Amino acid sequence: MKNFFTFLLGVACVAVLFFGHSYWNERIKAAPESTSNVSDNKHKASTTTAENAAQDEDVLAYTTNWPTSAIDRFKQTLSKKQPFKILFVGSPAIGSDTAGTYPTVKEKLLETFGENNIQVGLKTFKSTSTQLIKSNKQDEIAAEEADLIILEPFILENNAGLVSVVQTLNDISKIMEDIKAKKPETTFMLQPSYPVYKGKFYPNQVAELKKFAEQNQITYLDHWSAWPDTNTEEIKEYLQPDKNAPSDKGNQVWSDFILEFLISK
Repeated sequence: MKNFFTFLLGVACVAVLFFGHSYWNERIKAAPESTSNVSDNKHKASTTTAENAAQDEDVLAYTTNWPTSAIDRFKQTLSKKQPFKILFVGSPAIGSDTAGTYPTVKEKLLETFGENNIQVGLKTFKSTSTQLIKSNKQDEIAAEEADLIILEPFILENNAGLVSVVQTLNDISKIMEDIKAKKPETTFMLQPSYPVYKGKFYPNQVAELKKFAEQNQITYLDHWSAWPDTNTEEIKEYLQPDKNAPSDKGNQVWSDFILEFLISK
């Protein structure tokens, strides 16, 4: 009987050794595969991160002409995977969702930068800059929380409404200050409205606007430099017959100028 139990004990030991050996062989075989999966996942994550960084660099390459503050803000929104908001503000001269310079500019910006990276909006007001402030419309603009505002500061409306150039410049400062009080990261660019044929006071007001921008280190979109001389008959081709808006030809010149500035080649 003792020999029998010794035999059973021996069999049990052999069985334990066999199954133990088999178990560890399976673990050893599985280990490289598991390690390989972890390595593959890390490689994929690293590749994705590198690709995203490269895409961000490609997009940022278009912003060479932008103000430094706008570029820095754009870098932040890209890193956070949030859209950077560009808002066009001014009189109806800059267009609507379906007409004027705005639709062309919006379409090209979204196509270039990608809808995940930027938003493009429009706010227009049929008023002088002084009327806009009295109505607190700057709060309405601030509510858009734009990162970059391209402002056409109602200078042609002011000309017709007899708002002095000094008051116009004061109004511009007030509008920008009120908006930046709500969102300090907002960057401004200034641009004039469209030129007119043989204007008397208007060209001088636009010249003062340009000087104001330079003195205050605000980027100025000098699109008038792309239009024909306002004292020649040629300019009429770029305006509607009633001179109250740009023609298709004028809108093309204006939108091309904006796009060439905002999208560096």
